[in-house]
Amino acid sequence: MVALLFKTSLRWRLTLLISGSVVLPMFGTLLIASYQGSQILRKEAEDKLILQAESLAHKVTQWDQKVVQIIQNLSLQPAIRDMDGEEQEPVLKAGIAVYPDIYLINTLDTDGFNVARSDRNPLKYYGDRNYFKQAIAGQEVSREILLGRTLDKPAIVFSTPINQTLYAEDPEIVGVLALAITLTEVTEQVQAIKVGKTGYAFVVDSQGKILAHPHSPQFKALQDFHEYPPVKSLINGRSGLLIFEDSDQNKWVSYSIVLANGWGAIVQQQKSEILNQVYQFWQFSTVLAVGVLIAVGGITWVISTQTIQPLRQLNRAVQLTAQGDLSQSVIAKKPDEIGLLAQSFNAMAHQLKDLFDQLEEKVKERTGELAKANQLITALNHKLTLENGRMGAELLILAEMQNMVLPKPKELQGIEELDIATYMQSATEVGGDYYDILPHPGGIAFCIGDVTGHGLESGILMVMTQAAVRTLIESKSHDFIEILNTLNQTLYKSIQRMESDKNITLSLVNYANYKLIISGQHEEVIIGRANGTLERIDTMDLGLPIGLEEDITPFLNYLTLDLAPGDGVVLYTDGITEARNKAKQMYGIERLCEVVRQFWSQPAEEIKQAILVDFNQFLGENALHDDITLVIFKC
Repeated sequence: MVALLFKTSLRWRLTLLISGSVVLPMFGTLLIASYQGSQILRKEAEDKLILQAESLAHKVTQWDQKVVQIIQNLSLQPAIRDMDGEEQEPVLKAGIAVYPDIYLINTLDTDGFNVARSDRNPLKYYGDRNYFKQAIAGQEVSREILLGRTLDKPAIVFSTPINQTLYAEDPEIVGVLALAITLTEVTEQVQAIKVGKTGYAFVVDSQGKILAHPHSPQFKALQDFHEYPPVKSLINGRSGLLIFEDSDQNKWVSYSIVLANGWGAIVQQQKSEILNQVYQFWQFSTVLAVGVLIAVGGITWVISTQTIQPLRQLNRAVQLTAQGDLSQSVIAKKPDEIGLLAQSFNAMAHQLKDLFDQLEEKVKERTGELAKANQLITALNHKLTLENGRMGAELLILAEMQNMVLPKPKELQGIEELDIATYMQSATEVGGDYYDILPHPGGIAFCIGDVTGHGLESGILMVMTQAAVRTLIESKSHDFIEILNTLNQTLYKSIQRMESDKNITLSLVNYANYKLIISGQHEEVIIGRANGTLERIDTMDLGLPIGLEEDITPFLNYLTLDLAPGDGVVLYTDGITEARNKAKQMYGIERLCEVVRQFWSQPAEEIKQAILVDFNQFLGENALHDDITLVIFKC
């Protein structure tokens, strides 16, 4: 039937030929686009699993490291190492307040019996626990998931040995410090992860036990998941993407990561949900293709009908002439129905052409306007991208320059006569704090300063100060009054040229043969004596901020002190003493001195670590709003 219509009907030939020439290329293009689109959807779904798994692994690792830091810091406290239960109890109570999810901290003697507890429960025996056995055997940090005796719910117990001495080659283990913490934060992090309607995440330990799971019955029962395909794969040393089928014959796509402590973070989603997006895309493509086919067929049918209609009218006129209508015999010689039809068609075609030409011209004009606007927007975006990239690169370069000019550990180790420890942390990418340690023929110069504010200008001024001070000292100018005066004259002019209002508080402390010379205005200098007493040296009368006035000669002065073996100096910037916690309380010089006094008998590095631990505990979750610098040296 179709073959007969194709042979006898011009309308069907036109329709089939035009539709075929349009539809076949369109279907080929649509098929390729649909395939590529489905691949992109699958890749996006897998990437989303990977991103969620990496995010969960990062958060759980941070949580684990935070708990490890808490228990290790507690184990270093003198009261803990002395194994005196009465002295340990207030320390344990203070430690439990650091983190709300910790519900018990206790100490155990070498036989596993309680020495002290952070709660008021009776002392108990824990010698049968694995975490005690691992810690008493010398393992630095142990973890064990169990059903806590105290809260009767799943918990993680972290443990670490308590050493009588800190720096012995073979320290004596006198007990174990154990910390029990609920999995509330880890569970919240797991429950926060949503992947579509079926996807979820969970965390297991190195043996395949559930640590955190959005389905509470499995979590509370400490269900063993070591046979679950992604968990089994992790235990066998294989992580990453995995497609598997569970016991209910549901197919899943999972991504697993092994954490540094041996735990595993797993995110999974049903494969059917992922494929459902692909199926919906294919359905849309099919509907679109059918719609286009119907539209093309309809349009082609209309066009072919309009094309052959004048020929049908001509055929009728020919038939009338054959039947004897002589009025039709002159069709070819003078105007008749065919001529009028041709004229009408030509007129219509001409009108249509004019109309389409006008429309095309308007489209071209509008397209040109849009192209110009797009070029302008593209140029502006490109310029903005280049500017942002340049600014970011400048900040990175300046931050790297600041780090490069700081004293290196190898340099400090070369100063054998002093025990030196240093620390610097910027509040932003580029800081305004400055310190340097410069050996010279006249002794060892300790320099510490603080540029007002922080950011690009402050960072540049810090680098300029470091270079100028080093140049002046290495030019064999050991008169610190002269150095400060020359430095002020140089930087004052540079600051004026920069049209900046920055200035620098700067102190120079020179040590030579147990003699100390202090000059320049900065924070108070803390002098620690071998017997544990502290002295605070006010530097307000020893100078004026650098760059504030063109001539500061009348304000410059110095102070000389004698030191003895075991004495030392603590230098710092106001980012430490003026830091505030959530209660708006200031850390203060008194608290800093108290920590220094408590740990002064320790090496400089231990004093520095004790200050930083206390400072971070005080600061809590508050962000750092100013740069902090700490320099400690002992004779």
